[in-house]
Amino acid sequence: MYSILLVDDEQDIRQSIVELVQWEKMGFRIVGEASNGIEALEVMEENVPDILITDIRMPIMDGIELTKRVREKNPSVKIVFLSGYDDFEYAVDGIKLNILEYLLKPISINDLEKMLNKVRGKLDLEKKEANDLARIEKDYLEKIEAIKMSFLVSLITDNYNNITETELQKMIETYQLNLSGERQVLLNVNIDSTSFKKNYHENQNLELIKFSLTNTIRQIVQKYLNGEVFSFMSNIIVILSDTKENIELYTDIVVKEISESAQKIFGFSVEIGISEEYEGMSATKRAFQSSVSALSYRLLIEKNKGIYISDLETGNQQELVFDEANEVKLASLIKIGATEELEAFIDYLFLSFGTSNEGQEHIQIFLMELYMAVLRASKSVISKYDSDMLHYIQMISDICHYQEMNIIKEWFKDYCLSVIDKIQMQRKKKTDSIAKQSYDYLYDHYDDPSISLKSVSKEMLISPSYFSSLFKKENGLSFTEALVKIRMEKAKEYLLTTDHKIFEVAMSSGYTDQHYFSYCFKKYFGESPNKIRETFKKMSY
Repeated sequence: MYSILLVDDEQDIRQSIVELVQWEKMGFRIVGEASNGIEALEVMEENVPDILITDIRMPIMDGIELTKRVREKNPSVKIVFLSGYDDFEYAVDGIKLNILEYLLKPISINDLEKMLNKVRGKLDLEKKEANDLARIEKDYLEKIEAIKMSFLVSLITDNYNNITETELQKMIETYQLNLSGERQVLLNVNIDSTSFKKNYHENQNLELIKFSLTNTIRQIVQKYLNGEVFSFMSNIIVILSDTKENIELYTDIVVKEISESAQKIFGFSVEIGISEEYEGMSATKRAFQSSVSALSYRLLIEKNKGIYISDLETGNQQELVFDEANEVKLASLIKIGATEELEAFIDYLFLSFGTSNEGQEHIQIFLMELYMAVLRASKSVISKYDSDMLHYIQMISDICHYQEMNIIKEWFKDYCLSVIDKIQMQRKKKTDSIAKQSYDYLYDHYDDPSISLKSVSKEMLISPSYFSSLFKKENGLSFTEALVKIRMEKAKEYLLTTDHKIFEVAMSSGYTDQHYFSYCFKKYFGESPNKIRETFKKMSY
């Protein structure tokens, strides 16, 4: 059964639709109603529907703006427009809103039910195609393009230092790949094994399910950006390649829709490691490595979320050594602060290495390699090398000469734990600083009508999704709640200390629409702007 949110400013139309349609019989249920876009977004904070049916022309926030907001936050929601004839061309010519259906007013229940049957058919087909493993297996065997796949895999595994970008682009054209954009981002999609096991039996073919997920991801990407999607080992790799503007505008939307679609269609979570933006296909291998590094943080991030490497590690990092699995694991445990797993892994490393019977030089080299691995891991998170680096190197020399292996192991554990403390302290300072800076930024720019979570996150140089969770965690309010609070407090101050007209107060507080301002003000304070001003004046006499 599919859930529906109904949005229309005419209550009698909403009421007629709700009462006259046999929702459950048709396979639907109404999870909420709203009279404008603002109310709809508030409903969706608690209950995200499968389908949003919305009028185009509404006060406060119309259907076009509502759709843009929904596409940014919940891009997997299917949207149906209710529109008058005059609005139809406007809706069709809008930006990439991916509207599922249009229904022209005046609406008859017969037309509405036909449209609902059509929508249900599309959604049923989407689920059926995603889970039709027999058909998927046939497609899998028929559509493998071995040469193209080999080239794509080589982009993330081989060095192309001796090949010019022009030569690489010729190869891309030869294989007819959508990788000719000016800017690229690489997404590394990992299926969460725990949630997968909860929903699928052991005898079900993971490869076929992954193939179906790959097709779903490819369809999502094609709606917004140019790029290529392919499997690599147990993961799915997405290389987005488009204009700088489109990459910035749609990457976060693509990441969110992949996450939501995996959960809704397949019933399991995915983690997505997201590289930094880069130019030139020869940098794809490094981007892949940074996406792997991003995935190593998945224990720190909520499930089914995108993990941007730029949110968690400083830029200009040196290429990590991924050939040595032990170093990668050691670095990952250090970065995420998994102390118990770290100590157990160090025990394993020292046990694998041998006993104190090894020569001093051999032990010293082994410990130096471990120390440098930790140093490289900390460098990717802490922007400056430890000032005591030479001191530690001298200690390594001394401890290897005079102490037994168990003592050396415990010393190394203590050193790793001290690095974890420094990383967590540095990360806390960074998040506190970003939270404070962003709140201060709102105070300084609240009167800018165009200010948004996306624009402020861009100022803070982090992704919108990470910024949103960080802002709420550190400030106790969501970005929208904080912005409304600041604007309302400033608006009240203007009302009580100046003779400005209401529309002037609205403009000074960051609102271009006086009616929308009055609506928000009354909702926040419980009284209209004029009423509060009148009450204050009476109390002053």
